[in-house]
Amino acid sequence: MRLLYNRIGKAGSSFMLSILAALSKTNNFTLENHGDFNSSKSVLAGQLGRLQNNTVYVNHAHFLNGTASDLIWINVVREPIARWSSLYYYEVDGHLRGQKAVTALATRAKDTQCGCAGLEFYECIKVRCNHNCSLRVPSQIEFFCEPGEACSRELATARVHASYRLVGLTEELEMTMKVLENILPRFFRGMTYMSTNGSKRATSLTNNLTHTSMQGAIPDITRKLLEAHAVNYKDEQLFYQDTKEIFWHRACEHVWHCGPPIAGDKIA
Repeated sequence: MRLLYNRIGKAGSSFMLSILAALSKTNNFTLENHGDFNSSKSVLAGQLGRLQNNTVYVNHAHFLNGTASDLIWINVVREPIARWSSLYYYEVDGHLRGQKAVTALATRAKDTQCGCAGLEFYECIKVRCNHNCSLRVPSQIEFFCEPGEACSRELATARVHASYRLVGLTEELEMTMKVLENILPRFFRGMTYMSTNGSKRATSLTNNLTHTSMQGAIPDITRKLLEAHAVNYKDEQLFYQDTKEIFWHRACEHVWHCGPPIAGDKIA
């Protein structure tokens, strides 16, 4: 049995990686954490083809069709606007990203109309709308499509349904851990005894580079602006809702044993 976690950035993946690192010792499996993010189809196929038994492969990677039957896919998604906000601050977080954050901030500063240097996320969205700047929600859909594949919400949802043992939710990490432990005990036995507190790589609340504070929830007006102006808002939100529904079906079947699995569910 081999496990593939094509992790989505700012959706709890650093926390999940820390948990897998700890479990690899207690459950005696090999953890391969790759840093060649978003590899080409041929490179990814080669890496997966060389995976040994009892190995967990982790990378920011696309889905790959036609993999061996013993290679099991998992992932975790996050509410799209909350994830976008997190990515917005993370990109210029000097504490976590060092010189990359300085470079990212300089790039924002060069674009005086749409760059949003020094602005809070909600302020940035308002400015970009006022200046008729393009708005696109950072995609989670694309992680469920092959590199270069014509991707759609419908295709990504079908993959979540039929090709993934589980796609968990950042907002429900404890339940995600329970479901994983129940359906994949070979890798996740003992996971629910590990706390969801203190292991996440949190973006700094106060940023000395941008002087932003990232405080408070995302205002409703910001969400309304994104709903009206972000070109892929509807697809990303509907994909998240579809995935959320599938997740709760999995939890119902494998944790609460409340009924038969939905079509396409797999049992470990």
